[in-house]
Parts: sequence; structure tokens; C-alpha cells
Amino acid sequence: MAHLLLADDDTLLADLLSEFLTGQGFEVQVVPNGREAVEAVSRGGVDLVILDVMMPELDGFEVLGRLRDSGIRTPVIFLTARDSTDDRVRGLSTGGDDYMVKPFAIAELVARVQLRLGTAAQAQADVVLRCADLEIDVEGHRV
Repeated sequence: MAHLLLADDDTLLADLLSEFLTGQGFEVQVVPNGREAVEAVSRGGVDLVILDVMMPELDGFEVLGRLRDSGIRTPVIFLTARDSTDDRVRGLSTGGDDYMVKPFAIAELVARVQLRLGTAAQAQADVVLRCADLEIDVEGHRV
């Protein structure tokens, strides 16, 4: 089971994403600010980081810079409302592995996570989204 770190100060979104990703078979740790994100990744055991840009204490770009400066190469997917071309280029050119803009499609986020973790073949299978006892078969158009 892959361990994801979700760093986002929007607690409602973070809780929903965490619950959904857990239902997809990931272990998810949520942190509300950049400082805690750096600490969590530095302790080890994180397979992928989903990182907001606009967070307290350290923004997402600063988090990524500190991780890369310390030699940590854990994949990072930015998930942020910052949608300018300059922000996207900055996120990718400073070592980010992917950049998604809010609002986003949850199925696309899962596919990108799987791709970064090397499980892209699973992403190509029929996508069934699960949350508690609700299942949505995207390919079969069934709930």
C-alpha cells in the first residue's frame, strides 16, 4: 500500500480527498501547512506528496525547494488553485513531477498518482470510485 502525504490547509477538501484516496487503497497522511509537510517527508516512508501551493508557514514552492535541496526525490504533484502559466512552470521547473489546478477531476488525480507511483496499468482498468458504501463505475456509467 502506497503512503501519500496530502499537504493542504483546506481541511474540508483534505478530509474528502483523504477519505476517497484511502478508499482507493492508499494510506493517506494529511498535514495543514508547509512546515509539517517538510517534517513528514523528511522522516521517510512517504511514497508521493500531493501539495497545495498556498499554505501557511511555508508555501508549496518553498516546501518543494527544501525537499529537493536536502536530496529528497519523492514524487510531488501540485494540486492548487494557482493556475497561471508562471506558477505551473515554476512548480515543474523546480522539481515538481506534476501540476494540477483546482477544481479538478478526482479520477484524473488518481490516474496521475498511479502514474507517478508506477501503477499506470491499474489506472487504465475500469475506474471504480469508492467512498464509504458508494461505488461509481465511471466506465460502465453505474452507481
